[in-house]
Amino acid sequence: MRRFLLIALLVVGTTAMAVAQTSMTPGLQNAPARKSPLAGYAGSWIGTFNGKAWITIRLTQQGTAMTGTLQRQNDVKFTDQGDIKSVGEELLVGSVENAELNGDGLLLTVKENGTQQTDHYLLRLTGAETAEVKMVAMSMPPGMPKPKPWRLSRVGPNAVTPVR
Repeated sequence: MRRFLLIALLVVGTTAMAVAQTSMTPGLQNAPARKSPLAGYAGSWIGTFNGKAWITIRLTQQGTAMTGTLQRQNDVKFTDQGDIKSVGEELLVGSVENAELNGDGLLLTVKENGTQQTDHYLLRLTGAETAEVKMVAMSMPPGMPKPKPWRLSRVGPNAVTPVR
């Protein structure tokens, strides 16, 4: 009986040690990868006015950073309600120098090509394929209406040809 008890304790002890040394890593290897909060912003976005694209934002996620370009027509005029009234012909092109998530969306710092001027835009997702963007931290001339956010739609990567 002692011999049986000794063998039983030996088997239980060995089994307990084997289970305790089993790594959790193989189980975690099959766990789904966490999606970056930046992933929803990556892609090409366009805003239209009178049926024509007037603003294009292309964003590419590179690890934990976001890079890209923003191009838009210059000389945007607004109605008294803050809607777009007209856009100029000149095209402004800039590089995304910084993209930072905050509680309101993705804050983009865009440097215009060929100048040292930087503008700030706040991109906010409104759906899987829709977003709004607005300029932030810009000085408004007296009497100018506060612009409403501009509506954007996500488009395929080949739908937008970047200006170089």
